[in-house]
Amino acid sequence: MQPVALAPPMFSSQVQPDRDRSRFLVPALILLVLAQSILIGWWWIAGRPLSFAQPAGESAAVTVTSEPAGAAVSVDGVAHGTTPVTLELSAGPHQVTVGEGSAGWSETLAVKAGVESSVHVVGARTPAGSPDVPDLGALEITTEPPGLQVTVDGTSRGASPVSVSDLSPGTHEVVVARGSSFVRRVVAVEAGVPTAVLISTQAEGIASGWLTVRGPVPVQIFENGALVGTSDTPRLLLPVGRHDLEFTNDTFGYRVRQTVQITARQAAALALDPVTGTLSVNAQPWAEVWVDGRRIGETPIGNLSLPIGNHELIVRHPQLGERRQTVAVGANGPSRVGIDLRQ
Repeated sequence: MQPVALAPPMFSSQVQPDRDRSRFLVPALILLVLAQSILIGWWWIAGRPLSFAQPAGESAAVTVTSEPAGAAVSVDGVAHGTTPVTLELSAGPHQVTVGEGSAGWSETLAVKAGVESSVHVVGARTPAGSPDVPDLGALEITTEPPGLQVTVDGTSRGASPVSVSDLSPGTHEVVVARGSSFVRRVVAVEAGVPTAVLISTQAEGIASGWLTVRGPVPVQIFENGALVGTSDTPRLLLPVGRHDLEFTNDTFGYRVRQTVQITARQAAALALDPVTGTLSVNAQPWAEVWVDGRRIGETPIGNLSLPIGNHELIVRHPQLGERRQTVAVGANGPSRVGIDLRQ
């Protein structure tokens, strides 16, 4: 019998490359798992847990202010303190409320991710009686001549002019001393409302009357260069007789003179004439313009006639959203607003 020659295995040349690949693949996988473990551990140790659910840039800062300041602020029914306040709100619509009750303002604000915006409300306040506003009134007392000693309800308050801000609502006795003579006044005080009182000692017991001023903007009231009160005071006490008064507001460039006649124990009302200014608005690329809730048209808007004072301006673009701000229109020249909605 002849010996049979065995052929070499047919698969030996194929197995060797697979073994070579396995020798490199396993360590590579081990290194990959180790690197992932180190990365995850570093994130947790650094206090930065991994999160893939919340992408960055989905919120924006919103600053809320009011005139006067101190109005309560709530967003979507949640209280956020009082004005001025800056909040970080998520992108989308939010119901923003400034102030409370009949003195409050509420509107839906569209927040755009990464775009800062502001809300300014004029006249919003927290009503008297709430924890933020005490039920107290105030007197602002000036005398002719100045520097006289003033007492209120028998308590010395110093030399005039003097402000007394801790008075309960109701009537209070104000006494001004000049030498051995005294002038007495009984003044009514309202909660949260300052009352200006001017007392002259040129003639003892001189009679007085009231003056109420309404105007397009708040004004300071001067007589012979001396400040006697403001239009924020609902009732200004003045001696009987003729008064040449000047009414000014430097912010809005308002200045006018009026003569009033004060009658003993009577209230005089003075309505100042309205004054208009102009407003020009431009926006990039373009926008619809609303002023005080009234649609004006599309930009550019030029020389829009408005009463002097603060006005709410809204510019809207169908793709770029809206911007809202308060603009001051004065009597001295045009007010110009330019807004780039692309930013």
